[in-house]
Amino acid sequence: MDHGHLDIAGAAFWIFIAVVVAASSWEKARRNAEKHETLRRIIEKTGVVDETRLKELFAPPPSSEWWKSTPSPPGSGYRALRILGTIVMGFGGALAILALLIRQFGPSRSQPGSTIALSMSFAIAFLGLAIFLASRYASLPPGQGNGRDR
Repeated sequence: MDHGHLDIAGAAFWIFIAVVVAASSWEKARRNAEKHETLRRIIEKTGVVDETRLKELFAPPPSSEWWKSTPSPPGSGYRALRILGTIVMGFGGALAILALLIRQFGPSRSQPGSTIALSMSFAIAFLGLAIFLASRYASLPPGQGNGRDR
C-alpha cells in the first residue's frame, strides 16, 4: 500500500485549516481597523465623541446569538426532523442498493467490502428512522393535531 498519497492529503488538510484560521483572523483584524478608522473620522469631523455612537460602533454583533433573536415558527422542529429523517433514510437505502448491486455484479461474489457497506447502510437507515421518529417529541405545526381540527 502506497502511503505517500495519504501524507500529501493530510498535509493539504492541515494547510487548508491553517489558511481558514489565518483568513478569519485577518478579516477580524481588518474589521476592527475599519471601526477604528470610522471613529477617527468622526472625531476629525465633529471633534466630539458621541457615547451612543461609540457603543454602537464597538458593540459585539447581534448575529452571535442568532438562535435567540429569531424565534422559529411553531412546528418547524417537527418538519425539520421529518425532512432530515427522510433524507437520511433515503441515503441509507440508496447505499444498501449500491452494496447489493456490488455484491451481485461485482468481480467476485463474496466481497467483504460489500457486506460492510451493507451493514453501514442499514445503520444509516436506522439512524434516519430514529431522527424521523424523534419528531414525535417536537411540537406539531398548527392545524395538525389528532385529526379533530382538520
